[in-house]
Amino acid sequence: MTHPTFRDLLDKPGIKVGFWVNEFMTPAIGHILKAANCDFVVFDMEHSGYGYDTIRLALRMAEAAGLATVVRPPSKLYHDIARALDIGSKSLMFQMVDTPEEAREIVSCMKFRPKGIRGVTTQFYYDRFSEGDLAPKLAAEDHATTMIALIESRLGVENADAIAAIEGVDGLYLGQVDLSTDLGTPGQFDDPRLMDATYSLADACRRHGKHFIWDMGAPGTLEKMVEIGANVIMCGADTITLRDAVATATAEARASYKLAKK
Repeated sequence: MTHPTFRDLLDKPGIKVGFWVNEFMTPAIGHILKAANCDFVVFDMEHSGYGYDTIRLALRMAEAAGLATVVRPPSKLYHDIARALDIGSKSLMFQMVDTPEEAREIVSCMKFRPKGIRGVTTQFYYDRFSEGDLAPKLAAEDHATTMIALIESRLGVENADAIAAIEGVDGLYLGQVDLSTDLGTPGQFDDPRLMDATYSLADACRRHGKHFIWDMGAPGTLEKMVEIGANVIMCGADTITLRDAVATATAEARASYKLAKK
C-alpha cells in the first residue's frame, strides 16, 4: 500500500497545508487531520518529549490515513537523523540551522553514499520490507527524503541565501518565536526585523528554487506570503487549537447559561 510523502506534495503545484502535533498523539490523529483536510502533519520531537517508539507508531497512523508526514528530530546529530529516517520518516525538519556548513552536514547524514554518509539497512521501513535490487531502492530513498531548515536566529537569517543554495535543502521555514527572542524582543512579532527576515527567506528560496514555508502565526498576511512565494503553510498546532476551541465552547456555554437564567 502506497501513501503520499512530503516529497510527493512538493512535486505537485498548489498550496500544501500542514499542522503541528506536539502533545496529542492518539491512534486517530492521522485520520482526524485528514478529515480536517490537512495535507501533512509535523511530529515534533524537540519540544514534546516524544520518543522514537511513539513516532514510529504515529507515522503508521498517518500513513494509514493517507497523510504525508514530517518529523522534527530531537537534535541535528547523526544518530537522531538516521534513526528518524530508519523508522520510516522520509522528511525531516531541523531547528536552529544557522550556517551552510551545518545544513550541508545535515543533508549528508540524510543521504546514502556517495551523496552522504547514511548507513544502509535492507528490507526495512524505508523500502517497506520488500525484496529486490538495492541500488534503485537507495536512489529512490535519496529522492524521497526531504530536508527543511528552520531559520531561528540572526545568524541563520544572515546566511539564509547560502543555506538555501545547498543541494539537498528543500525548504526554509522562519521560526518567529526563537528569532524574536534572539532579537531581544521575545514574542513581539510586530518587530519590523521579523518581517525583514521573512522577506529574506522568501527571496533566498525564490533564487535557489526552494520551498518557502510560512506559519499562520508568523508576521505577514497569507495573501502577501503566497504572493512572494509561500506554497507550504502551517496552519496551527494541537495544543493551541484545542485550548482555543475549548475556550470558545466554554464561553458560549457560560453566555447561554446567563441568558437562560434571565
